Amino acid sequence: MTYKRKKTFLLKWDDGEFEGLEVRVRSISVRRFLQLGPLLEASFSDGFSEKDIAEMEALFREFSQTLVSWNLADEDTDEPVPCTFDAFMDQDIAFVKEIISSWAEHIAGVAAPLEQPSPGGEPFPEESLPMETLSPSLAS
Repeated sequence: MTYKRKKTFLLKWDDGEFEGLEVRVRSISVRRFLQLGPLLEASFSDGFSEKDIAEMEALFREFSQTLVSWNLADEDTDEPVPCTFDAFMDQDIAFVKEIISSWAEHIAGVAAPLEQPSPGGEPFPEESLPMETLSPSLAS
């Protein structure tokens, strides 16, 4: 029996500004992920040099090659938006940033931080642990 690894995954938004958005993308290799690491790190930084712009475009181009499908429709015409590099580049920066960030988190296996930190709870009281002396073992 062989195992076939799924090479696509679904990014879904269940709430917030992008509620209902679904984007299916292809996975990338570890080698390619490591090559993209600096691009992911540099994206959306505060300042943009020519190099930053070229790196961001390379990242967007790479991402658009992983796009399989999305349920994005044009706001004015209600027509489906094609899954292409040009269509991706025609979107607003908040939308692009949201999708790229979700993709990066998914391929890196990093979960988004919890909205509210979980309560740590109280320390386990030591006095509740039984501290009886064990009976000596019987030699056989």
